[in-house]
Amino acid sequence: MARNKKQQQQQQRPPPVAAGKPPTPPKQPAVDKRDPLTMSADEVSARLEKLRKRARFLDACMYVPCTCHKVKFGVESMLGLVPIVGDFAGLILAFLFVSMICGKFHTPASIKTQMVLNIAIDFTVGLVPILGDIFDIAFKANLRNMALIERHVERQRRSAQAAEMGTAAPGVKAPASAYIPRIPIKKGATGRVLERAAA
Repeated sequence: MARNKKQQQQQQRPPPVAAGKPPTPPKQPAVDKRDPLTMSADEVSARLEKLRKRARFLDACMYVPCTCHKVKFGVESMLGLVPIVGDFAGLILAFLFVSMICGKFHTPASIKTQMVLNIAIDFTVGLVPILGDIFDIAFKANLRNMALIERHVERQRRSAQAAEMGTAAPGVKAPASAYIPRIPIKKGATGRVLERAAA
């Protein structure tokens, strides 16, 4: 009897309520450390300056005498004077510079394609003796690629500032970047060259 009564009490006892687990917090999206919008102004400027120095070293670290410093060339142009071997060495340096750019800033596929196209044009024409060397000095593929990433970073910053201020009215330009200078572009027979990086 006592055993039956104990069993009846256990059956009538409500089942224990499982302790509810605390809700798992939503996962925060991973921050891209190469996104210029997540960097401080000083960090963006420092990264851009490192890239500018490398671009100058490759394309504009020396100048032709008696040209008032207007005709500049770099290490890649000097390597191009060595047939075939120098051209391939310059090709490797150009791709290493693109890799350096992509390591500093997030680079869209469209801009990477333009960079590779600049390198391909420079390398292909550079294989032509004498004419290719002259073209390499004028074309400056690395400075062109530097111009591409500077414009991309500036465009991102301007878009973010416009978004913070709300949708801009028609005909009203977005505010200029506070820390990325506008890029003066020179139009010539070989296209646009970043004057600022060559200065």
